[in-house]
Amino acid sequence: MAVWIVVAAVYFVLLGFYVREDLHGSFARATKLKMTLSSLFCAVGVAGIILWSLALPPVPVGAALIVCGLFCALVGDYFLRFIQLDAKKFNCGVLFFAGAQAFFLASMFLVQGIDFVEFVIMAVLLVAALVLMKKQNWQLGKAQGPLTVYMVLLSLMMAKAVVTAIVPTAASPSGWMLPVGPWRVSYVLMASGAVLFWISDLLLGIWNYHSRKNAITAWNSITYFTGTFLIALSLQPVFA
Repeated sequence: MAVWIVVAAVYFVLLGFYVREDLHGSFARATKLKMTLSSLFCAVGVAGIILWSLALPPVPVGAALIVCGLFCALVGDYFLRFIQLDAKKFNCGVLFFAGAQAFFLASMFLVQGIDFVEFVIMAVLLVAALVLMKKQNWQLGKAQGPLTVYMVLLSLMMAKAVVTAIVPTAASPSGWMLPVGPWRVSYVLMASGAVLFWISDLLLGIWNYHSRKNAITAWNSITYFTGTFLIALSLQPVFA
């Protein structure tokens, strides 16, 4: 556990430097720091797979799928650096993040299957997002199609993560914080990360289509990198 406290401390110190550079520094330095952070959450995910293979074999397929999603997010992070500079690269970023959500969803569907509850929650999240977009008059242009698909996947991923953490299953008749398949606290970490991921993308949309305030940029980075770190941390056997 002490190792992960140290890793988290290093990660969040780097996050502070990234936020500062992103707001007031050079594009190149900010990009390097962002990719370092993305590489770190991928490394944490890979470490989880390795530790699973050593401590609690076999490695759950769901855990491997989450790592694939983290690597998709890493690539997406690079392309999203060009959000206002290159429309094609921005669309590539959206595509890779859609892939990340698809991998995350696949991992959770393996654990709990499909439940109507997550679709109800997804609908509520989408309505909330649409109300905000209409109120702020977002002009999505050619990105409307890809972003709509992405928002559906993201909202479903968040809904499924929350449902997986709190709804009783056959493997876990009592529900919250009790074993579901091979993981325990990890589901709570995954759900928390998913909620922060959803919030971060909503903030990114507000920044890109409505307001360029520095506070929005900062909170987008903080919620996104905290969320992805929690998702990666959920793969550690210590939380099983």
